[in-house]
Amino acid sequence: MKSPVLIAEKFNAIDAHDDTLESFLVNPARGRRRKASVEVTLFRHWENKRRAITFIDTANVELVVDATVLYDNCPSNTAGLSATTDMKELESVIRRHKKTWNVRYDKSLDPTPAKFLSISNLVLFKVRLFGGTALILARSFNIKSTAQSDSG
Repeated sequence: MKSPVLIAEKFNAIDAHDDTLESFLVNPARGRRRKASVEVTLFRHWENKRRAITFIDTANVELVVDATVLYDNCPSNTAGLSATTDMKELESVIRRHKKTWNVRYDKSLDPTPAKFLSISNLVLFKVRLFGGTALILARSFNIKSTAQSDSG
């Protein structure tokens, strides 16, 4: 498996500026072997190409979108993609998210320490929109491109 730094560099090289956000799908974990994932679908209208970016082994997700602003900037409502492996940023996301879990754990059951132990294997991916931001803390990603059919 590639290092988180190489994964972040590969993600940072993807040009998504002025793409159209089509969907954002969260697939919760279904067990230890079926990890959580997030899929973001972008459409590049001037090339007639759709790209599905799947974030693999997702640990945390944050989505903040103003639907009106996103619509006002459509079809070119994607500002760009970026990724980081900066430990302080990753830790900050985990700490911030814990406050919104709506669950209290006994100290012996709290999953946060285990998250911090595995944090060096994670990347913080950012999908920056003209109208919001998606943060995805995950182990890796893959991207699949398809041409839109004319009959579509």
